[in-house]
Amino acid sequence: MSFINKVVLVTGAGSGIGEAIAIHFAKLSARLSLVDIDAENLRKTADVCEQISRVKVLTTVADLCKDNDVKQAVDDTVKEFGRIDVVISCAGIYKPGSVLDSDLIEVFDHVMATNLRSVVCLTNLTAPLLEETKGCIVNISSSTSIPCAIQSIPYSAAIAALNHFTTSIALDLSSKGVRVNSILPGIVKTNILQNSGMNDEETEEFYNKASTPLKRILQCDEIAELAAFLASDKARAMTGGSYQIDAGLALK
Repeated sequence: MSFINKVVLVTGAGSGIGEAIAIHFAKLSARLSLVDIDAENLRKTADVCEQISRVKVLTTVADLCKDNDVKQAVDDTVKEFGRIDVVISCAGIYKPGSVLDSDLIEVFDHVMATNLRSVVCLTNLTAPLLEETKGCIVNISSSTSIPCAIQSIPYSAAIAALNHFTTSIALDLSSKGVRVNSILPGIVKTNILQNSGMNDEETEEFYNKASTPLKRILQCDEIAELAAFLASDKARAMTGGSYQIDAGLALK
């Protein structure tokens, strides 16, 4: 599998799944446009990718909740490479939220803007470019949208909406030769819980208590490998799918 001369735009590339995806595509010789709100971590990912691929990696520091930042990331990519072949949306946050919380609407709006609206905006801007290259989109969702988690209204709602959005745009873009799929990871050890406000002890306790039918926590590399497959010609007949990789979590 190779992505030589293919331009791959990855959001959330500064850490976690997005970082792993960027590094995996660097190993597959892709030309990379990496986007993240964290400039320091984004540069670290880019440095690793450049060491692997021996070619320049484009980085754009962006708050994807801001439409102009999303547009800047797309414009920078086109200016640098002249095309976009693959768009992988990994940027996302988790914030707990109960219907009884006094700040629910504020939290809900923030999560929806980050996990859903930013993807809609990015897709709207890149779809015409992907039509030109007959490219594809891979959205990183979550298995959490299937069995809803307790006190997780904003996150679960955003993820469920993202899955439906993926299906809808797959239908819209199929006649244009553009494929769209989503990946639904289960429990993956990233920094998403720390970023939600959990301390290290709480985070470690969560992972220690995590239980799946296959009795394992996923590695980011596993998500990256599936993303590369879905973006490759090996998946040329696959569109509109939501692919679980969750060690059986959705079966519980």
